Amino acid sequence: MRLCDVEAAMREIVTGLAPETLTADAAANLVDTFATIEKLAGAGKALAARRVADSNLWRGAGERSAAHWLARRGGISIGSALATLETAARLPELPGVDRAVRAGELSAVQANEIASAAGADASAEAELLAVARDDGFALRDKCRRVKAAAAPDELARHRAIHASRCLRHWSDPDGAGRLEGRFTPEVLAELLVALEPFEAEAFRGARAEGRRESFDAYRADALLALARAGRDGTGGGASGPRNTVHVVIDHAALVRGRAEAGERCEVAGGGRVPVPVVRSLLDDVFLTAVVRDGVEVATVAHLGRHPTAHQRSALAVRDPECVVAGCHVRVGLEIDHVEPWSATRVTRLDALARLCRFHHAQKTHEGYRLEGGPGHWRWLKPDGGEVDARPPPPRRPPDDDTGTIAERQARICDAAIASIERLGW
Repeated sequence: MRLCDVEAAMREIVTGLAPETLTADAAANLVDTFATIEKLAGAGKALAARRVADSNLWRGAGERSAAHWLARRGGISIGSALATLETAARLPELPGVDRAVRAGELSAVQANEIASAAGADASAEAELLAVARDDGFALRDKCRRVKAAAAPDELARHRAIHASRCLRHWSDPDGAGRLEGRFTPEVLAELLVALEPFEAEAFRGARAEGRRESFDAYRADALLALARAGRDGTGGGASGPRNTVHVVIDHAALVRGRAEAGERCEVAGGGRVPVPVVRSLLDDVFLTAVVRDGVEVATVAHLGRHPTAHQRSALAVRDPECVVAGCHVRVGLEIDHVEPWSATRVTRLDALARLCRFHHAQKTHEGYRLEGGPGHWRWLKPDGGEVDARPPPPRRPPDDDTGTIAERQARICDAAIASIERLGW
């Protein structure tokens, strides 16, 4: 009954919410509050749904599975419901994730990503929780790497992905045509590289016509242009430039022929691939491999303004996305001289960085600065203050472990209602 009171109070608050009357700071604080409430509500729903799934109550409701039951009750997709139930089922085995979920520190998506990866490698649980606190956008890539590294047979995993390759198409209810594909990382990398010149042409054409659209729109135009070029025989053929796939690999793994725990062998900005697959790529594409313990590319410098091909390859691997903390744009990155070339007259790899167009424009025209170095760049405002891209810390209630579970739950509900009433609605 206490939760019913909270629900009624929340309904009244949201119904009477007039955002246009709020100051920007007040609105930002409300976003943080509602985000925490949303996470807590998601945690409670997942835990309760786990009990429903275990009890088989859903069978009596005539549903095909617990996921179907939850999807219908929550108005969500079957996939989302299945992810919620899978996460809830793993929580008893992952105490750190369980505590973070119950404290409202993780969204449903973050909890699912961490639970899935920690299920493959329990020792990574604490590290993944730290990544979620510092930079939630980087969590998916980290979880993907943990699961790939935990695979007992990397070649078998790669063959399984290849066996499941597909390209599907369908129509949305509004009549839009849709495509969805699944590929091994090196194949996807080759496809994306093949699209790059057509994306650039689509971008130039849009600017010439005065259009400004998203990069996803330009990529859709590029795919059509690539298909037409192949149909009409205007794509360059065998004599045209070959695709380039950048791979970062540890020297020891390259020599040994396989990567061990903690070693890297992956497509830059993509997924992990077996070392034998990297070797086989030499027969199909132009491969640029940056060996981490090989040539010390950080010391390579030349007197020209534009980076050399060697430096560009190293940058593509070192900076697969915009180096500004919290920005994970990987499309249309531009190479920036951290210090103007006109002042240094030298182009060194450790003084170059890749920025998205938005942040590059801020640095060039609005006084923003990039300081530090590879791996620890700092993005500074024109006034010298550092831009903090980390999410706000979760709001935790004061520790109070006295009394029975029912008494603690009652105190938590009382505190929640009091907080709601203090908002003044």
